[in-house]
Amino acid sequence: MNDIRLSIERFWIEPGNFELWCEYLSRIPEKTEAKSMKEIASFYLNKDVVEKDKKLDRSKELFGLLGYEYFKQTAQFEIKGVFFLERIDGHLQLTEDAKKFLTSYENDDGWEVLLARQLLRFSPRVRVVIHLLLNGGYFETNGSTLDFIGRWRLDIDGASYFPYASNPQKNDMNHLLGKFKVEALGNEWMNLLLEKEVELEEGWSFIGSGGKGPAITNLTAFMRAPMQLFEYLDWFIRDEGGKVILNKEKVTNDIDDLSSLFTITPTDSVDEVHTLKETIHFLSDARGFFPLEPALEQVLIKHYPSWDKGLSRFVDYYITNGINKGIFTVIAHESGQPRHGRGYLGKREYQLIKLDIHR
Repeated sequence: MNDIRLSIERFWIEPGNFELWCEYLSRIPEKTEAKSMKEIASFYLNKDVVEKDKKLDRSKELFGLLGYEYFKQTAQFEIKGVFFLERIDGHLQLTEDAKKFLTSYENDDGWEVLLARQLLRFSPRVRVVIHLLLNGGYFETNGSTLDFIGRWRLDIDGASYFPYASNPQKNDMNHLLGKFKVEALGNEWMNLLLEKEVELEEGWSFIGSGGKGPAITNLTAFMRAPMQLFEYLDWFIRDEGGKVILNKEKVTNDIDDLSSLFTITPTDSVDEVHTLKETIHFLSDARGFFPLEPALEQVLIKHYPSWDKGLSRFVDYYITNGINKGIFTVIAHESGQPRHGRGYLGKREYQLIKLDIHR
């Protein structure tokens, strides 16, 4: 198969209304008589369906509950949504994921995390952005909140992208879906394709429902929804420079199988942070302050054997670089003793510091 069709991904429309899908799913029986989402809306959700062309009226977010459509004769596979509904014997039925999600919602037991996990598993557009954030990417927001997510720029390895831009000429989502197509598709969809005995050719790509590139109509508004959920879960951290990075520790705690959902490339900076955390643990006082030069000397010795510009220059480089990349934030500082060294940028009031480490 040369391509995978990707529909417009419609989530809950009202900002922050994460419970909308919960409410919809709770009213849909496990086994339905509906053969289409329009019949789901009509039979179980009391939604208006325009009789002339059987279109849903102002309820297009329902389509995000769908999983996929596969037409074996024409070798067409289309990703519709996040797989809370699947077609069995011609009728739409709740998936096992949907049943577990509803149980969690009814018991008020972490349903928001299960919703986020479903997005991470089955939404290619969500997946490609989270993949980049997990592997060193970060958002430059230019002071904008999520209400203006179209202005957010995603930077990684010296490259910049605008995945949510409202201007079609500036929107880079389809470029990212092409460049990182394997990561965007993910193991869950790949395993389902294997079950269907669908073999992807090497040059496969994502296309839209009607061919060509996937649609980017209203992408800014649609993709704001999952980002709002992630922010609600404290998956994002904004550093003092305004960059938004992924709170990997929180995400890993919430999604215990994250490593099976994404490929996370180890980096030297992660190892350095581990060394830094260990050193801080041994050198910090009861308030969390630690002597900067003695701590970073351990990082220098272990990770920068070729550094030849001296410890003081290394301290300035390491702290500045860490702040700029969103690895940590200096949340407090004060003067120390001569034995504590020079201090960041030669300032005595930065001989002892306290860091908020984000990784």
